[in-house]
Amino acid sequence: MWKLEMRGASGTPFTDLGSYASINDAARRVLQTENNPLGAIFFRVYADPAGVLFPTDKDVLSRLDYQSDTRYYVLSRTAQ
Repeated sequence: MWKLEMRGASGTPFTDLGSYASINDAARRVLQTENNPLGAIFFRVYADPAGVLFPTDKDVLSRLDYQSDTRYYVLSRTAQ
């Protein structure tokens, strides 16, 4: 499962947008929220070569980010 959260301006609290069975399902939710039915979403993957925040590839790929013009989304893996 994947948990999707969103916030507006930097520093504002995150809002839970639900849990999804796949990245594609979560991406559809982002497109709905952004009112962009034809757009594509690219999730940024944070690489941590020093291994400070995310020590393994599994950890790195368990958190995906997307930044729109007005919102910031975080998609986190919640179950294996």
